[in-house]
Amino acid sequence: MTSDRGFTLVELMTVIALMAVLSTIAVPNLVGVLPRQRLGGSAREVLSVLHFAKMAAIKENANVVVNFNPGGSDCLVFVDDGEGGGTAEDGLRSGGERILKRYAMPAGVNLLAPTFGNVLSFNSRGFADSSGVVSVQNSAGSRRVQVLPSGHCKIL
Repeated sequence: MTSDRGFTLVELMTVIALMAVLSTIAVPNLVGVLPRQRLGGSAREVLSVLHFAKMAAIKENANVVVNFNPGGSDCLVFVDDGEGGGTAEDGLRSGGERILKRYAMPAGVNLLAPTFGNVLSFNSRGFADSSGVVSVQNSAGSRRVQVLPSGHCKIL
Protein backbone atom coordinates (compact mmCIF):
# COMPACT_ATOMS: atom_id res chain seq x y z
CA MET A 1 0.00 0.00 0.00
CA THR A 2 1.24 3.46 -0.82
CA SER A 3 0.37 6.62 1.03
CA ASP A 4 -1.19 9.51 -0.92
CA ARG A 5 -0.25 12.13 1.68
CA GLY A 6 2.36 14.87 1.22
CA PHE A 7 4.11 16.46 -1.74
CA THR A 8 6.49 14.96 -4.21
CA LEU A 9 10.02 16.25 -4.60
CA VAL A 10 9.17 17.68 -8.05
CA GLU A 11 6.26 19.67 -6.61
CA LEU A 12 8.43 21.10 -3.82
CA MET A 13 11.21 22.08 -6.24
CA THR A 14 8.65 23.80 -8.51
CA VAL A 15 7.31 25.87 -5.62
CA ILE A 16 10.83 26.84 -4.52
CA ALA A 17 11.71 27.92 -8.08
CA LEU A 18 8.55 30.04 -8.31
CA MET A 19 9.33 31.69 -4.96
CA ALA A 20 12.86 32.52 -6.16
CA VAL A 21 11.56 34.13 -9.37
CA LEU A 22 8.94 36.18 -7.50
CA SER A 23 11.46 37.36 -4.90
CA THR A 24 13.91 38.55 -7.58
CA ILE A 25 11.11 40.68 -9.01
CA ALA A 26 9.88 42.05 -5.66
CA VAL A 27 13.17 42.89 -3.88
CA PRO A 28 14.26 45.78 -6.15
CA ASN A 29 10.82 47.38 -5.76
CA LEU A 30 11.05 47.14 -1.97
CA VAL A 31 14.52 48.68 -1.93
CA GLY A 32 13.16 51.74 -3.79
CA VAL A 33 10.29 52.17 -1.35
CA LEU A 34 12.37 52.16 1.86
CA PRO A 35 13.95 55.66 1.51
CA ARG A 36 10.54 57.23 0.83
CA GLN A 37 9.07 55.46 3.85
CA ARG A 38 11.95 56.59 6.09
CA LEU A 39 11.55 60.18 4.88
CA GLY A 40 7.80 60.20 5.49
CA GLY A 41 8.24 58.58 8.89
CA SER A 42 10.85 61.16 9.90
CA ALA A 43 8.59 64.04 8.87
CA ARG A 44 5.74 62.52 10.89
CA GLU A 45 8.04 62.09 13.88
CA VAL A 46 9.14 65.75 13.72
CA LEU A 47 5.46 66.71 13.60
CA SER A 48 4.83 64.46 16.59
CA VAL A 49 7.70 66.07 18.53
CA LEU A 50 6.25 69.53 17.84
CA HIS A 51 2.76 68.46 18.95
CA PHE A 52 4.26 66.88 22.05
CA ALA A 53 6.11 70.11 22.92
CA LYS A 54 2.96 72.18 22.47
CA MET A 55 0.90 69.88 24.70
CA ALA A 56 3.67 69.72 27.31
CA ALA A 57 3.80 73.53 27.44
CA ILE A 58 0.08 73.68 28.14
CA LYS A 59 0.22 70.85 30.68
CA GLU A 60 3.28 72.20 32.52
CA ASN A 61 2.02 75.80 32.30
CA ALA A 62 5.55 76.79 31.29
CA ASN A 63 7.65 77.49 28.21
CA VAL A 64 8.73 74.31 26.46
CA VAL A 65 11.54 74.54 23.92
CA VAL A 66 12.34 72.35 20.93
CA ASN A 67 16.05 72.67 20.16
CA PHE A 68 16.93 71.46 16.65
CA ASN A 69 20.47 70.28 15.92
CA PRO A 70 20.78 70.06 12.12
CA GLY A 71 24.45 69.00 12.26
CA GLY A 72 23.67 66.10 14.58
CA SER A 73 20.26 65.43 12.96
CA ASP A 74 18.40 65.34 16.24
CA CYS A 75 16.13 67.49 18.38
CA LEU A 76 15.62 67.94 22.10
CA VAL A 77 12.46 69.01 23.97
CA PHE A 78 12.86 70.53 27.43
CA VAL A 79 11.00 72.70 29.95
CA ASP A 80 12.59 76.16 29.95
CA ASP A 81 11.68 77.06 33.54
CA GLY A 82 15.10 77.79 35.06
CA GLU A 83 15.01 74.71 37.28
CA GLY A 84 18.34 73.74 38.82
CA GLY A 85 19.88 77.19 38.65
CA GLY A 86 19.27 77.83 34.94
CA THR A 87 17.77 80.94 33.40
CA ALA A 88 14.05 80.69 32.70
CA GLU A 89 12.67 81.42 29.24
CA ASP A 90 16.05 81.98 27.59
CA GLY A 91 15.63 79.25 24.96
CA LEU A 92 18.75 77.45 26.15
CA ARG A 93 18.94 74.34 28.31
CA SER A 94 20.86 75.49 31.35
CA GLY A 95 21.09 74.18 34.88
CA GLY A 96 18.90 71.17 35.46
CA GLU A 97 16.04 72.01 33.14
CA ARG A 98 14.07 68.82 32.54
CA ILE A 99 14.45 67.00 29.23
CA LEU A 100 11.06 65.73 28.10
CA LYS A 101 11.96 64.07 24.81
CA ARG A 102 14.90 63.46 22.49
CA TYR A 103 14.56 62.35 18.87
CA ALA A 104 17.36 61.35 16.48
CA MET A 105 16.80 61.01 12.75
CA PRO A 106 17.21 57.52 11.32
CA ALA A 107 20.31 56.70 9.28
CA GLY A 108 20.28 58.35 5.88
CA VAL A 109 17.80 61.09 6.82
CA ASN A 110 19.11 64.59 7.50
CA LEU A 111 17.51 67.39 9.47
CA LEU A 112 17.97 70.70 7.65
CA ALA A 113 18.25 74.03 9.46
CA PRO A 114 14.75 75.35 10.28
CA THR A 115 13.78 78.70 8.76
CA PHE A 116 13.04 80.13 12.23
CA GLY A 117 16.44 79.21 13.69
CA ASN A 118 17.41 76.19 15.75
CA VAL A 119 15.16 77.01 18.73
CA LEU A 120 11.36 77.00 18.83
CA SER A 121 9.51 77.81 22.03
CA PHE A 122 5.88 77.11 22.94
CA ASN A 123 4.36 79.21 25.73
CA SER A 124 1.93 78.04 28.40
CA ARG A 125 -1.01 78.66 26.05
CA GLY A 126 0.50 76.55 23.25
CA PHE A 127 1.50 79.43 20.98
CA ALA A 128 4.83 79.25 19.15
CA ASP A 129 7.26 82.15 19.49
CA SER A 130 7.90 82.13 15.74
CA SER A 131 6.75 80.47 12.55
CA GLY A 132 8.58 78.71 9.78
CA VAL A 133 9.46 75.37 8.26
CA VAL A 134 11.50 72.38 9.45
CA SER A 135 12.77 70.18 6.59
CA VAL A 136 14.00 66.61 6.51
CA GLN A 137 15.83 65.21 3.51
CA ASN A 138 17.28 61.99 2.12
CA SER A 139 17.98 60.39 -1.26
CA ALA A 140 14.23 60.17 -2.00
CA GLY A 141 13.69 63.94 -1.66
CA SER A 142 12.60 66.20 1.17
CA ARG A 143 9.54 66.80 3.34
CA ARG A 144 8.66 69.99 5.20
CA VAL A 145 6.82 70.54 8.46
CA GLN A 146 5.26 73.99 8.87
CA VAL A 147 4.88 75.72 12.23
CA LEU A 148 2.45 78.64 12.59
CA PRO A 149 2.48 81.28 15.38
CA SER A 150 -0.78 79.77 16.68
CA GLY A 151 1.18 76.60 17.47
CA HIS A 152 -0.51 74.68 14.65
CA CYS A 153 1.89 72.35 12.86
CA LYS A 154 1.37 70.38 9.64
CA ILE A 155 3.30 68.46 7.00
CA LEU A 156 3.41 70.27 3.68
